[in-house]
Amino acid sequence: MSREDYYSLLGIDRHSPEREVKKAYYALARELHPDRAKSPEEARTNAEKLAMISKAYNTLKDPAKRAEYDGGLAGKGGGAVGKTAIPAGSPPAAPSSAASPSPAAKSAPAPMSAAPASGGGQQAKVSASEIAGARVVTAQKAFVKGMEFYKAADFKKALPFFEAAVNNDPDSEPHYHMKYAICLMRTKGSFTRAVQAAERAVEMDTYNIEFKLGLGEIYETVGITSKALKVYQDVLKWDADNDRAKFRLKQLESAEARKNPSVLAKILPSFFGKK
Repeated sequence: MSREDYYSLLGIDRHSPEREVKKAYYALARELHPDRAKSPEEARTNAEKLAMISKAYNTLKDPAKRAEYDGGLAGKGGGAVGKTAIPAGSPPAAPSSAASPSPAAKSAPAPMSAAPASGGGQQAKVSASEIAGARVVTAQKAFVKGMEFYKAADFKKALPFFEAAVNNDPDSEPHYHMKYAICLMRTKGSFTRAVQAAERAVEMDTYNIEFKLGLGEIYETVGITSKALKVYQDVLKWDADNDRAKFRLKQLESAEARKNPSVLAKILPSFFGKK
């Protein structure tokens, strides 16, 4: 497969930003999900296509890998493909005042918004792209700070920083949402928001096994057992040897059987005959 195929595989333009790369990948990944296949042959074909799509996505979503990839295109005379794309994830420069977090020393950065120019035209308006870029930077800084507390198991202090990351850049990084969900659970915050955040992370990165397992465990914690079972079963479709999913699934099924005798009634006849 030629290097130029990565963009055409995803059906995007050479200059597409990172967000468009992700959007295209997730749309294709949903179409190629094994559950959509109508036959074993189609499932195998879809798996091969998904592997190619994933390889393209993993290259183009990473700024450094994408820059190296585009450099290789230029070195091979890929003039027909177009100019070298701006590396994904590199937001436009923004005014330092717009990119700065909240001035409160002990609080997380607040979501940013564009402010109209003042001073009778003496001060230029901040463009929408600059505001968007500044918010991405703010989210990145908040996430990094949150991870410092997260690694130290100080989930209470990490929580507002992950919340700031989610609020400033809700559509780029699923990790923001999953870490936010975990901290909400660990600090006994809003279980509803924890479920929503974990579901959003899985929606954004459908094939991330760790995200799925995290979502399943959150479902268990809040008592949504039926959804937890489905999540673990889905994990085992992709990774049949996943010990964590097998263990949680076995525990849940055993608990359900003990709580619901009708489950046992369905199982026991298979051993002793239907009569």
